[in-house]
This record gives sequence, C-alpha cells and structure tokens, in this order.
Amino acid sequence: MPNLFCKIHRLKSQGWTWDQFMSELDRIYFGGIDEKTLKSHYRQPHKRSTSHTQQLIESLHKRYFPSPFPADTEALMRIYNNLVDCPKHATTEADVADLRLFLQAQVNEQGMPLLRAARLNWLLANTYFDDIGALRTARKRVQLQEYQKHAIQHYQQAITLIETHNQEAAESSVSEFVLYKVHQNILACYLNAIEPEHRESDEQVLNYLTHSDFLSQSKKVLVQEPYLWVVARNGLRFGSLLKSATLCEQFFRLLVAASPYFLDLDYAPQGYPAICNSKEFNWACQHVLSAGFIDTLRG
Repeated sequence: MPNLFCKIHRLKSQGWTWDQFMSELDRIYFGGIDEKTLKSHYRQPHKRSTSHTQQLIESLHKRYFPSPFPADTEALMRIYNNLVDCPKHATTEADVADLRLFLQAQVNEQGMPLLRAARLNWLLANTYFDDIGALRTARKRVQLQEYQKHAIQHYQQAITLIETHNQEAAESSVSEFVLYKVHQNILACYLNAIEPEHRESDEQVLNYLTHSDFLSQSKKVLVQEPYLWVVARNGLRFGSLLKSATLCEQFFRLLVAASPYFLDLDYAPQGYPAICNSKEFNWACQHVLSAGFIDTLRG
C-alpha cells in the first residue's frame, strides 16, 4: 500500500479542502489529528507518524479507496497473510500447501467473475512467491525455479484478468496503481531469486526490465497519481541499473515532482536510504544526476 504521505495526497486529491479533510477525520475519531500535523505529513515524505495518526489515515483511506476485489477474496488474503506472518504456527507449510490445492481448483473454474478470478490468482501466486527467498537461501535451485515459474504465471494471469475487466467495465476500472503492484511482484520474483549483491547485473532481471512493460506501467501510475514518490524512486533505481540516461532523467523529474525534497541526493525519506547512499543508484548519480542537471530543476 502507499505510505502515509501518499495516502493523504490521494485523499486530498478528491477535491477536499483542509476543513473537509479535518471533518472526515473527526467522523472517525473526534479531534484525532490537528491540522498542523496533517499538513506536515502532506508536505514531508520523511515525517514519522504516531500509530494513532497512522490508524486514522488508514481507516479514512479504506473508506474512500476500498479494495476493488470481492470481500471474500480479501478476507482469504488476510487469513493467508496472518498465517505466514505467525512464527509460532507449527503447521504453516502444510496449511499453505492445502490452501494451494483449494486455490488451484478455484482458478480452474470457468465463468468466474473477472476480479474474483484475478484476486485468487494473485493469492495463489503469493503462496509460491513467498517461498522464493527461503529456497534461494537453502540452494534448492530446481524447486526455486518451479515456484518462480508458477508465481509469475499466476501474477500474469491476474494482470490479464484485471485488464479485461477494465476494458469491459470502464465505470468500475481497477486503478493503474493496483496493476503496478502486480507488475512489481513479477519483478520481485526475479530479484528475490538472486543474491542481493548480484541483482544489479543479473541477466534475467535486466531482461525483464528491458522487455516487460514494468517501467511504462510505472509512468502510467504517475500520470494518475504524481505524488507516489516510491514508484518514481523505483523507476529511477531501475533506470540506473539499465544504465539509461533517458529513464534516469524521466524518473528523477517525476520524483522531484512528487516532492522537491528529492532535489537533495542526501535526502532520506521515511524508511528508505538517501539516493547517494544506495549503490543501486550509483550509475545515475555518476552519469545523470549532476549538480548542473539538478540546478536546472530547481528553477
């Protein structure tokens, strides 16, 4: 999900005044957030929040931007996430295997509503994807490749189903950001199969970035929601891995459009290192993000 900065921007983009925003928050919890705090989160991607603020914004965001998928599939996704996140659950592996049997039977059914089928394929893909890192660590290469293949197939099927729904029901179309998340999961299937120190030079990773529509999907998202700085930052990261000056320039401009704080390469937003301190941005910093180029963006 988007971070707090982006959720506040998304809510505000509905045309609310700040008074309307405060009124909506008061409906959830009277006097829950003061206006100064709300505005500072709106301006600053680096600002830390209290759990109270996080919960209020999350509740309001869910009210106005609910999941596009059927409630029962969302409930099943929550059950699965709780299962794999519980370290004390003794039969997780067997339970996930049983869930896969159920999901496989479900996705093979004909005539299912498109978004229901999409979310079930997405969940089935997650059950394979979530094991990729452990299989890499255990050096179980054959099983890793099998799980990677299944995960990618079901994520791609989810994309196809969502896109078909959007063509057939434009009035209830699923957002580009949701599609972006599925594309990002496919990319992660390649990234997580490789040791971190080798990811930037791995042929499968670079081939996917070059020939897939991940980066074009990133641009579509930013047309709709230009404040999604994480999407722009990822675009810059992968443009740097591809050693593309054009992509680096495009996504850095989009990053600065999301927040001018990113004009400072030493700037560290909440939960992320500064661009100048992350080796994945080295090529961009050395070949594109010169002081002169950044000065032109400062205006």
